[in-house]
Amino acid sequence: MEPLQLLKDMNNGLAALGKESPKVMAAFSRMDGAAYASGQLTTKDKELIGLGIAVATVCSYCMSYHVQRCFEAGATREEILEAAGVGIAFGGSPALAHVGAVLMPALDEFDE
Repeated sequence: MEPLQLLKDMNNGLAALGKESPKVMAAFSRMDGAAYASGQLTTKDKELIGLGIAVATVCSYCMSYHVQRCFEAGATREEILEAAGVGIAFGGSPALAHVGAVLMPALDEFDE
């Protein structure tokens, strides 16, 4: 599936969840915002960490989302691929397969 379609499907589902379970979505949004806010680590650093975790857990939606967010936070293609490499080292062959099928197209889609 194309990166933009993955994000569209995820966002549509999350919007529906937010209507039916607003407390859960509000709590998650607050936690997520706090986790990715700049502190001792920059938002870019945190997005790269999130991307590595997305690769290791083979979450296609998360990979597309974090590639886009990494670029928005100022990461380079090379930094994104290095973070993905850490995820591959942790996640093994399934992570590697998803990087080829999901992350590489997302890099091409969101690289400005």
